[in-house]
Amino acid sequence: MIQAPVRVRVEQFSGDVLGIGTPTPRLSWEYNSPVPENAKAEIRVERRKPRHGANESTISVDSSQNILLPWQFEPLDSRELVNVFVRVKTDKETSEWSRPLFFDVGLLMPHQRVADFVGPSWPEAGTDHRPQPLVRTEFTIREKPVLARLYLTALGLVSARINGHRVGVDQLNPGWTSYDNRLECWTYDVLDLIHEGANALGLLLADGWYRGRVGFDGGEANVWGDKIGAFAQLEVTYANGERQSLYSNSSDEQWKTTLGPIVRSNIYEGETYDARKEMPGWDRPGFDDSSWQPVAEIPFDEHKIEFPVMRSIQPDKIQEDRTIHVTAGVEPGTWLIDTGQNASQRLKLHMHGLKAGQEISVQHAEVLDKEGNLVTTILKRGHQLDTYISNGKDGWWEPEFDMHGFRYALVRGWQDTLTHEDIKCTVYHTAMERIGWFDTSNEMVNKLSENTVWALRSNFMSIPTDCPQRDERVGWTADIAVFSPTALYLYNAAGFLRNWLRDLAFEQKKNGTVPFYIPYVPMGIWSDPQAIAIWGDAAVLVPWALYMATADKDALQEQYPAAVTWVNEVHGYLSPDGVWDRRPEYALGQLGDWLDPTAPPESPDQAMTAKELVATAFYIHSCDLLAQMAVVLGNDDDRKRFSHFAEVSRAGYGKRFVAANGRMTSDTQCAYTLSIMFDLVPDKTLMEGFGNRLAELVRSSDWKIGTGFAGTAYILPALAKSGHLDEAYGLFLSTKCPSWLYQVSMGATTTWERWDSMEPDGSLNPGGMTSFNHYALGSVNNWAYSTIAGISPMSPGWKTIKVAPRPGGGITHASAKHLTPYGLISIAWDIDSDSHCMHLSLHVPYGTTACLDLPDTRQEWLKGGEYQRQYSL
Repeated sequence: MIQAPVRVRVEQFSGDVLGIGTPTPRLSWEYNSPVPENAKAEIRVERRKPRHGANESTISVDSSQNILLPWQFEPLDSRELVNVFVRVKTDKETSEWSRPLFFDVGLLMPHQRVADFVGPSWPEAGTDHRPQPLVRTEFTIREKPVLARLYLTALGLVSARINGHRVGVDQLNPGWTSYDNRLECWTYDVLDLIHEGANALGLLLADGWYRGRVGFDGGEANVWGDKIGAFAQLEVTYANGERQSLYSNSSDEQWKTTLGPIVRSNIYEGETYDARKEMPGWDRPGFDDSSWQPVAEIPFDEHKIEFPVMRSIQPDKIQEDRTIHVTAGVEPGTWLIDTGQNASQRLKLHMHGLKAGQEISVQHAEVLDKEGNLVTTILKRGHQLDTYISNGKDGWWEPEFDMHGFRYALVRGWQDTLTHEDIKCTVYHTAMERIGWFDTSNEMVNKLSENTVWALRSNFMSIPTDCPQRDERVGWTADIAVFSPTALYLYNAAGFLRNWLRDLAFEQKKNGTVPFYIPYVPMGIWSDPQAIAIWGDAAVLVPWALYMATADKDALQEQYPAAVTWVNEVHGYLSPDGVWDRRPEYALGQLGDWLDPTAPPESPDQAMTAKELVATAFYIHSCDLLAQMAVVLGNDDDRKRFSHFAEVSRAGYGKRFVAANGRMTSDTQCAYTLSIMFDLVPDKTLMEGFGNRLAELVRSSDWKIGTGFAGTAYILPALAKSGHLDEAYGLFLSTKCPSWLYQVSMGATTTWERWDSMEPDGSLNPGGMTSFNHYALGSVNNWAYSTIAGISPMSPGWKTIKVAPRPGGGITHASAKHLTPYGLISIAWDIDSDSHCMHLSLHVPYGTTACLDLPDTRQEWLKGGEYQRQYSL
């Protein structure tokens, strides 16, 4: 009997979703059992428009068209509600219908976004530390409606309340985008919060990224505007189809504003909450707001409002069971909290026994110094300090509009005994489905993998930030350029990265090149964007990683112009021999193999490998990938052109950077790594020599890593590719400083920015820039998944899968699971030391083909199903 399809999805969302932004969404689904070759997939769509009734349509497609199937029906309208069912049908049998997928459509047309942005109407002095406002209105519902949607966004940050209840679980909405390009609008089902009769809608506002001070080197305030306001459009539908709407506006005199209890708020610096300024019932009907002022309208182009391709920042659905430890501090009234995990999170404290006006402060930090004190110097302006001023009443309190990257917190002013029962800790990140897992017999390797997951969670916060704690937290392009394959293995980050890439393309057009970080804010020496290798190559590397993970051709097409523009720009900087040796008009020049462990702490760009070698290598790599993109998109002229670009530069690379003795002019781990992985020298004898020299450098380094951002993601694959698997394992499993497992041996719970962010004696790296929560070095895990466990995509979307485990390093067991677009690929192998055999269990998703490639055996092609194999070592 044919089983019903599972995991029906719309676009790149997992599960039901409200407010999609396209009238023609693509559909996907999976199979949990074999599907006959002649089978058809029947898709039934039930669609309903408020005031227009319902209808149903069914179409049939080939069963193999189950990934990102273009919309087969009439385009959807704004507000339309949709249920999708899928079943499999042959001439002989028909499966049950799948579970329904539900989604509805946002406000697609600009004229349908009727609400105005409204906010404070009084003059606001200064640019920092402003008290944050409240906005409220009341409305009457004549009878219980059958449908209610709230469309909500803000210039700044917004959190909504209806009749005293919070709307949704989202945090820091609407998130961070290039606000001069676009602004995300979020959709909420508020039917259960509205009742017949009088109702109230309350909005809390904050500066956020839009108006608050963002970034490093002092940061910048009012980057996108100096007035904050909320857009709130509430639409309720009654049983007879009639719709009643409520629009935020300044003209009907029904919307009012005043200052609230949040007296200062900055995402980086922290929040101060004065409970004495609370106004009980302000978000309920009947509240006396006669002392409040009318709101003011803030002009904004409704064409820039869009509905998201990703989900919002939310509490982590799987809150790890953690024991929170509390110890008394040295000073009276101080308490040190250890959450056990460095992460983007917030504390919620039970405030009790306090007098009116008594202050409690909470300072957050990632690590402690050797004396057990919080390390806050590395935070710079990002103080991460929250303050609560009591009104004399007991209650729980958590900041509303900031976020902290920390493991430890010091509470001051708490004269009573603070216990773990007074503390709740919640982890936050952009909501994404976990789709990848990895495990081995080596607990330190497992910890490294776990630390990488935590670093991803901590930094996928609306955009892919570099760190979650200091006064930086921006979307550095190089970090995600090297990490995106690992990210896309661990989480369904497709919508998240596509969202960010849209701003990359916008900022590229606006600034004339791909800036250092996205969204771009001019700061310090980074105030004049220049073409920088690896950083700018994110315009190519990230879309390609996204395509390989998802087979999303539309996303590739969308980003293709930015990728072409980047490569064309760099092509104009090359010398006649194709080498990128022109120094950018920027203080540091190229950034090269950034954070090479031999670079001086205060000069992370001063790596051992020549900057022009690194720049040329990545330019060639981008040309190669762009030529492949052109093939996918059917542009043969581009394929020829970019292939020619790469050919010319390869010749120049070989002449410039390969010495007469066959070694690289930069005799470094990074130089040989890039040459091997990007196939930069066609001479096989030279390439064999490069592999031997790389292995020699690793051995002579005493198994210490010698690469920074440019080489780290590629060095282990380069060693394995060149026949030096033992050296790859030796380097990977080393615990000496610097190495991946050195960080684990030092008690790290996330991956660090620097190899030696903390020295072996517990002291901090003396450089002014260090973080204990950066994901870039975790890019090595992509090698662990593909080589230790042994699974990787051979073609886009994992349609064909390479299964090639290569045991080593004394690891006797490994397993991995990844939820591909077609379903779950899982592998587990164990080595029996007595029989000297490896036992392998494999599940191949239905609709895919796996190439099983074990050492010294013939390749075996396997269709979807369960397999067991035994291999003699």
